Amino acid sequence: MKVRGDQVVHAIVSFGLFLVFLAAAQRNAWWAMGAASLAALFGIGKEIHDIGKTGFDWTDIAADLVGIGVALACWGVMMIGG
Repeated sequence: MKVRGDQVVHAIVSFGLFLVFLAAAQRNAWWAMGAASLAALFGIGKEIHDIGKTGFDWTDIAADLVGIGVALACWGVMMIGG
């Protein structure tokens, strides 16, 4: 499977959005799921916006979810460390 450059951007932006939303939630565990959901909604919204231009791309959504998953894992490791 070849990874396109825009998929890397999708993953990085979703990672960053998760962290921004999580920081706004002050690292509360319940809000982490909300932060992940908001970041995913941004990615889905971007793809819906692209329907008339480049088309909806499920692999971009997958890249968004990878970025969010990595951010969740990093946050979880950080929380374990105290």
